[in-house]
Amino acid sequence: MHSTSTIDERKAAVEGAVIGGIDVAQGWHYIQWLWPNGLSAGKPMRVTNTRSGFEALWAGRPLGATRFVIGLESTGGYWLPLAHGLRQQPGVTVVLVNPLHTHKLKEVDDRTPSKHDAKDAGIIARAVAEGRYIPWVPREGVWSELATLAVTRRQPKADVVRWQNRIQGWLDVYAPEFRRVFKAWDGRAALWVLDTVPFPADVLAYPFEDLVAGLLEASHHRVGRKRAQALVTAYRDSIGMPGHASARTQLAAYLAHWRAARAALAATEAAQQELVASVPGADTLREIPGFGPVIIATLLGELGNLADYAHPQQAVRMAGLNVVSDNSGKYQGQTHLAKRGRPQARQGLYQAAVVAIAHEGPARARYRELRERLAPKAALMALACKLLRIAWACLRHQVRYDARRAFPRSTAVIAA
Repeated sequence: MHSTSTIDERKAAVEGAVIGGIDVAQGWHYIQWLWPNGLSAGKPMRVTNTRSGFEALWAGRPLGATRFVIGLESTGGYWLPLAHGLRQQPGVTVVLVNPLHTHKLKEVDDRTPSKHDAKDAGIIARAVAEGRYIPWVPREGVWSELATLAVTRRQPKADVVRWQNRIQGWLDVYAPEFRRVFKAWDGRAALWVLDTVPFPADVLAYPFEDLVAGLLEASHHRVGRKRAQALVTAYRDSIGMPGHASARTQLAAYLAHWRAARAALAATEAAQQELVASVPGADTLREIPGFGPVIIATLLGELGNLADYAHPQQAVRMAGLNVVSDNSGKYQGQTHLAKRGRPQARQGLYQAAVVAIAHEGPARARYRELRERLAPKAALMALACKLLRIAWACLRHQVRYDARRAFPRSTAVIAA
């Protein structure tokens, strides 16, 4: 899946093979077979998404052929069982076709924007015959597990942010002064207040010494009388809505969901770290500026084994960090990121770049050089791309991070 081969090379790779194009859906699939000369081998065939349907699909293949190249769209998760099943058949190579390409090619054959499953199967088959496909190599072992956990982590991470926003919205309605007293609403003392006396009226009615004792115990004696007095003073002139039982239940539910999401996120990240520890050379990535445990797990989960990429530009493209432009005639468009790769990998690398320039070092010196000709965010993305290339080199060649080799000009400037 990391090929940088030209379209001519991909087209030559399918010459002499029977081509199959499958439009994947939840309940059934459509397949269109093409002879090696590109002519249709009958009409599109519909099969159910069951084992008997898979068997019928394979039984309906053109007879006499020994080599098959079957292309399908990576739509949701429906394609995975079918792809793995087809891959077990003798002489079968499974490739992927970008759904965006299928959408753009729908008017090529019949000059009409109409779209249906049987037509899409033919479009996919012809795209494969023309070399417009992506080789597919399924991940196995630890790489498959890392990919699964990378997807798993997205949900609790999004849930944490979602419930944080809802809790903060609740505070804006019923206790607007709370975040003026507690800068971090999710601190130990702040959470004790939200669990015990969430409304201003509750705080004012609560015995002051008991409030002080509760804060001291919750914060391990870091927050006490001074903060309790500030909270009481702020709540005496509160502008919050009067609290009621339903609002109390609402906040309790929000906090429970938030804590559950945080626990799920922590468990997922712990499982990621355990798997990353078993990857050869992964410990060297910790030495790269900005690369922490979460960034490394996300990067390897989204991009797979960087050592499998023959060239670092393949990894750059997979992360969507390659630069593209839109030029035509005298018009020269601005360059921008393709953003066609894995967004989570791109986000993680950007965060790594932000962390890398937080302290003096070769990465920060390189960022200053980039800022001489690029805007701040563009310079950060260029640095993120550089960090990905360094990570590729460390895993591909099994070498440790060396700042003098990674940032030769920057280290020379620092030494001077």
